[in-house]
Amino acid sequence: MNVTKLVLCLSLCSLISLAQNGSGSLAGMVLDPFGHPFNRATVQAKNTVTGTIYKAPTDTSGAYKMTGLPPGQYDVVVSVPTIKTFERKGVLVADAKTTDLEIKFEESGQLGTLGEDALAALEDQKRHAPPTGPTPRTGDGKVDFSGVWWRMVDVDPGKPEWLPGAVEIAKKRIASNNFESPQAHCLPSQVLRWGPLFQFAQSKDAIVVVNDDESPGFHQFRLNRDHPKELDMDLWYGDSVGRWEGDTLVVDRVGFNDQVWLDQGSHPHSDKLHVIERYKRPDLGHLEQEVIVEDPGVLAKPWVIKRKADLANEEIREFICAENNRDVTHLTGK
Repeated sequence: MNVTKLVLCLSLCSLISLAQNGSGSLAGMVLDPFGHPFNRATVQAKNTVTGTIYKAPTDTSGAYKMTGLPPGQYDVVVSVPTIKTFERKGVLVADAKTTDLEIKFEESGQLGTLGEDALAALEDQKRHAPPTGPTPRTGDGKVDFSGVWWRMVDVDPGKPEWLPGAVEIAKKRIASNNFESPQAHCLPSQVLRWGPLFQFAQSKDAIVVVNDDESPGFHQFRLNRDHPKELDMDLWYGDSVGRWEGDTLVVDRVGFNDQVWLDQGSHPHSDKLHVIERYKRPDLGHLEQEVIVEDPGVLAKPWVIKRKADLANEEIREFICAENNRDVTHLTGK
């Protein structure tokens, strides 16, 4: 073996040994959008080499500490309802050392008006107490997704790779304080937005989805059918058809109009948008969703998101957006 190969071999062996035998820590505070300690979050760190995921909850003071991490780089994600997901890539953890990482959320979604701000919505999370029990089923043996559910929470937000044109449009929308957002004008919200509460009402031929704070606030997953041959491309919610794969409900959505926005990051979509949603109900109190967003007009590759929701002991009441819409007068730009 020549000297170069020997040096490379020894270096590689040292790195492997270090990763196997050494360990470091990741610690810090989690702060809400207003800079206050936040004590209801779980910090997730994913090793960029092995893909292993480590988790640590915050304590009552908003602090977290994750120990026993093999030295290396980590992608850190913290996701809670009503707040923009925190992401930090390539956080370095060294052997026998603690890496300090302060996590401060940014508000996302509503305008922060009384009763709609992130902290008010998070107070609702304290009421989460999903029931236990087996997965409910309909008379024909299918999983029954009926019920009122809390807003979807990202388990894995994925890594969208936006094309430059989509990034520029999102920047302009954000710079104008999202003045042109359809939701601010009492039109449907973003394709990927759910909640704060939503309801599934299931029958043999369709599932009706009701969101509690948007207009019109409902759309359908039609079962046991295909998309029409002449597709209507002027639908806010898209044409949604569902099929069963065992206990998994697969919903295929196409035909979105060009006015609806794609996500809460203010990104647009093209006429090539295709959304696939996969639903599971592993037990009585929990719902799992995997979303695959395909749109070669704005994304370099499909974007995969994994989410979950808890069954809510709540009722959805009527919401008439145009009756008292105060959003637009506040959207004066930045």
